[in-house]
Amino acid sequence: MMISALGAGFAETGLERFPVRFGDRESNKIAITMDDINEPEWAWKTVELCLQHGITMTFFPIGTNLHEQDREHWQLLLDAGCEIGCHTMYHDSLPKKTDGELVWSLLHFQETLDQVLGYHYEVRWLRPPFGNLEKDDDTGMRDVMTMLKKIGYGHAILWDVSEMKSAKKALKETKNGSILLFHAREGDYNCLVELIPMLLEAGFEPVTVSEMFGYDPPETSDEPFVYDPAVYRYPEKLKDAKEDP
Repeated sequence: MMISALGAGFAETGLERFPVRFGDRESNKIAITMDDINEPEWAWKTVELCLQHGITMTFFPIGTNLHEQDREHWQLLLDAGCEIGCHTMYHDSLPKKTDGELVWSLLHFQETLDQVLGYHYEVRWLRPPFGNLEKDDDTGMRDVMTMLKKIGYGHAILWDVSEMKSAKKALKETKNGSILLFHAREGDYNCLVELIPMLLEAGFEPVTVSEMFGYDPPETSDEPFVYDPAVYRYPEKLKDAKEDP
């Protein structure tokens, strides 16, 4: 599998913001997202909530929280219609990374996820740790964005609702197209237990990030992605690799 398969088709989405903080304000679709997965039991319980209410979510794990012993849980998450995105390998601050370090963090995440699942799963969306893409100077955002696009990420997904304690406050902040931020921990889960029925009663439709922006589910294939540093270490090498058939 060549890196060009990652993030295919972004140019056709109509997404004009980078990074993306919300979707279509005229649509009742919203995206509930869950980061880190430091305490995976709360992620699995959240999947049960999704099944209970007939909704889907997008999960952004850190690569070091992906383990083969959890394969069944991750597969159940996908079977429930939920989606997996990238939160880097070690919760890295992207603006502090060199180009080579950034490439390694994101592509090693893809390799690790494929090893856990036992097949290739196209990682389409990136959630930057700390929501941070900017360096101290004015060129930082452009530098990181350019490198992300070279390895196939057309957009970074941020959020416009980050209330994780009070379901009532979270509901008040939620608008059409909102992206809601949560983490895999007990307090956030308890908030979602209360919040999800409230969102549904208010007429919102919780979906994956892909569904919000009109994508089909991420593509899969039998051949897991293998990160080869000899091919993907430097930007000029990366560009050549993307142009290979």
